[in-house]
Amino acid sequence: MQRSKFYQFFPPPHFLQMPAVGLDISDVSMRFAELLETRKGLVIGRFAEKVIPRGIIESGEVKKPADLRALLNDLKKEYNLELVSVSLPEEKAYLFDLHLPKMKYSEIRGAIELSLEEYVPLKASEALFDYEIEKETDTAIEVSVSVTPQALIEGYLEAFSGTGITPIAFEVEAQSLARSIIPEGAKDAYMVVDFGKTRTGLTIAANGFVQFTSTVPVGGRLLTEAIAKNLSVSFDDAEKIKHEKGIAGFSDNDELSIALMSTISVLRDTINKHCAYWQTREDAGKKQQPIQKVYLCGGDSNLAGFVNYLATGLPVPVELAQVMVNVNSLDQYVPEINFNDSLRYATAIGLALRRPQ
Repeated sequence: MQRSKFYQFFPPPHFLQMPAVGLDISDVSMRFAELLETRKGLVIGRFAEKVIPRGIIESGEVKKPADLRALLNDLKKEYNLELVSVSLPEEKAYLFDLHLPKMKYSEIRGAIELSLEEYVPLKASEALFDYEIEKETDTAIEVSVSVTPQALIEGYLEAFSGTGITPIAFEVEAQSLARSIIPEGAKDAYMVVDFGKTRTGLTIAANGFVQFTSTVPVGGRLLTEAIAKNLSVSFDDAEKIKHEKGIAGFSDNDELSIALMSTISVLRDTINKHCAYWQTREDAGKKQQPIQKVYLCGGDSNLAGFVNYLATGLPVPVELAQVMVNVNSLDQYVPEINFNDSLRYATAIGLALRRPQ
């Protein structure tokens, strides 16, 4: 598969052939995961999670590069990370499919650049893009294009400068999630729901490519805040209670139960809306293949009762993601990371699975 190397900055070519640690950076945390090649296949190496104080990154944009650089310096000192593939927030990215006439691979990037401003609200000079070839015939080439503002990348590069950690690739988070969660080679359509602390990312992938992404401002923090307010406890205590009882453990408290269910109902309604949108979307006059399954990941996706309540009213099955499905067979390998923790590391593992194309 031919890919643009436009996201791969600065390092000499031999760096690009070396496996990199997946580094998932969000507004509130950073997680990394390393995959090691052994005789038994890929296995988990180092992994860790660090909190990012609020205000350093907002909605995926680096607001305080010096503060983020200090955190990266600490990460370097503690774990000696060198090469990393870094996630980019999907709310700042644009994805679209482009049908091109048959041409040389060396001409594809130029053709995409000429068409860029027709699809995204950015000038070509302000954008960075990556692409994958989805389909090729005797007369045409179909590519999947992802675009991000150049200023976004520059903010991250500024933070990494001087830390000794070299980003060899930047990738939209949705693409990393799909690589981690959807079984390799699967051609059906799937939705991945990443239920995070402050937001939820929705990704639809079909035929092995990410086709659609969306972000909903609903996350686990809202559930914690509802518990803290109703029970008059601290945020930290509310977090503990949430993970002990889940969302189904408050049947004796109608007010709190309604508050929790209403938050999840907003998410469920949004998933339903996007499923319906996907089914009515046409490509070259053909309707999209139906979504076969919804995979859940993210730190609070394993709360007791969450999967069952979310699945109620949805037209497709819902299940927790098997984040290790494309790493190694669990029949012969017991991962160093447990299942519940792995749900938080889906993006980092997907980045670590990224190999030079």
